Amino acid sequence: MLSKNGKLRNIINWIAVAGLMIFYAGTWLSPHFYHITEIYATLIVFVCLALLFFANVDWIAALKKRDLSLYALLAACPLALLNLFIIGSNKGCILIITNFLLLWYLADKISLSRLQLRFMYAVFTLVFLVWIIIDLAFSYNSNTGASVTVFTFMCVMTYLVCFTRKREISGLLTVMVIIRLITLILWHLARGAFIALFLFLFFYYVVPGKWWSDTKKIKGLSLFATLGSIAFVFVYVAAAATGFNFKMPFFYKNLFSGREQIWMEIFDKLKDHLLTGIGSGYKLESFFEYNIHNVMYDILAVHGIIVFILAMYILLNKMFMMPLHLKGMKPEKTAAVSGIYAMAIESFIDMDFMWAPYVPVVLFLLLVIFRGDDDGRA
Repeated sequence: MLSKNGKLRNIINWIAVAGLMIFYAGTWLSPHFYHITEIYATLIVFVCLALLFFANVDWIAALKKRDLSLYALLAACPLALLNLFIIGSNKGCILIITNFLLLWYLADKISLSRLQLRFMYAVFTLVFLVWIIIDLAFSYNSNTGASVTVFTFMCVMTYLVCFTRKREISGLLTVMVIIRLITLILWHLARGAFIALFLFLFFYYVVPGKWWSDTKKIKGLSLFATLGSIAFVFVYVAAAATGFNFKMPFFYKNLFSGREQIWMEIFDKLKDHLLTGIGSGYKLESFFEYNIHNVMYDILAVHGIIVFILAMYILLNKMFMMPLHLKGMKPEKTAAVSGIYAMAIESFIDMDFMWAPYVPVVLFLLLVIFRGDDDGRA
């Protein structure tokens, strides 16, 4: 098995990591690259994640040891594809759910060297510096531009926080960067990016450090970040149905500005196809493109209840393991777990947590969380 061949595994890891980071840098530093590769993004990510899987997972041994997460992965992806055939939907969306589940399954399986993780960090730092200085948002989409800056900042913070406690100038630099981020978000009226940044700063600076090694608290937060996302959809729609609304300060947008219509329309269609889902080919009347704007609701709606349950098992299984890796409260791990939950909760109203261009961000944060201190991983 490749997972037992150290040199070959290291080479394949480099190929996969380099592929992901070239894709990330190219996507967010070159609008031309972004538009050319946009339709191939999920395929590019899938190839890189597949390489990481076969290089780091002895899947035959895992099956023999009854790795339930692997069984869930191997059941969910074929079933999702079968459902797409049953309902006659576009087949390409199978890569979206496969990438998402594969990414989470690999969270504690990948063994990267310090150099490989530092390479990833260096690329994130480069992308962040370009965006924070130049602001390329209007070459993409203003909301996306603010979001990519915030998400990249989360990765940069995993190392930056290691120095802020030792060097006052680093702390001052962090404050200046955060102020710049806030002004950029307000300039682009990016609600999602603001929520993500607020949650990240709250989790890192306000939540007590020992909280992250508390299994019960992490389980509660994990359930909220996953199943709570579905509950949020119904609460939001019910609140919108009352007729109450107001314009949010700073963002000049209404609290209820269209998502409730998308979610209601999807539910009306889904209730007749709960087992198989409605696929990705459905033409929305309430929005110009098929975008559900909620990651967990998207999994349920597109792939059906059985795939959704299997997906939740994989995610929650990894999330529930986090406290074991967060003991000792190293600042970089606290920053990483803060970023994961900030992205998950921000995706109550968007698709960023599962979107292919952000897979390198989620992967990096998970690698920092699950890395070992003495197992050869950085």
